[in-house]
Amino acid sequence: MFNSQTGFASFLVPAILVLVIQQTLLLGIGMLGGTARERNRFHSLVPVDPHFRGTLRIMFGKSLAYILIYAIVCIWVFAIVPRLFPLPQVGNPLTVLLFLLPYLFACIFFAITISGFLTSRESPMIVLVFTSVILLFISGVSWPKESIPSFWRALGYLFPSTPGIQGFIRINTSGATLSEVAPEYQLLWIQTAVYFITAGLVYRFQIIRSRRMVHQQYTELRARRTPGN
Repeated sequence: MFNSQTGFASFLVPAILVLVIQQTLLLGIGMLGGTARERNRFHSLVPVDPHFRGTLRIMFGKSLAYILIYAIVCIWVFAIVPRLFPLPQVGNPLTVLLFLLPYLFACIFFAITISGFLTSRESPMIVLVFTSVILLFISGVSWPKESIPSFWRALGYLFPSTPGIQGFIRINTSGATLSEVAPEYQLLWIQTAVYFITAGLVYRFQIIRSRRMVHQQYTELRARRTPGN
């Protein structure tokens, strides 16, 4: 009913556009984290600097920077690209905006959490790029959701892309309201809260680790300078 062109583009391209937001955030934030580890003498995600003392300060500062950048990216991806390809856009722009807000936050905090386990700038390209096709399949768009095994369906809901794709297509392509995509919308806010906590734990661990290593290095240096040693 909502595929006026009876082709792949009308139902598959919007899903890919939503997935692109998550994957580029994962790659970008992961590469930034890997670069920070390579440049840090302690190979820590958080530099030893007075500006990086507060976990919440780091979290809010980084997330605000990413949101400002991706606000422009989302305008291009969700407003201009569908017009370049005549894709159905029957959703309310305000509804789309309200739905994309938790999606962006969930993707950002999820990417920050993953970046805590990446040790080099090349790691995201090796570890994360191949997941794009898998995530597209288990989102329930390119392959019927009912035909996906329960394990893979449950695994898919750990990623913001799954509720993001399902909700966005229903809003933008089928004209659904926010109340009609309430399960996906609520799940995105839950993911935002969960990944905010995990990202905070990652940064807190890195800050404690950096301080411990600085203190250990200072103790060793002081012991060497002590007369008689």
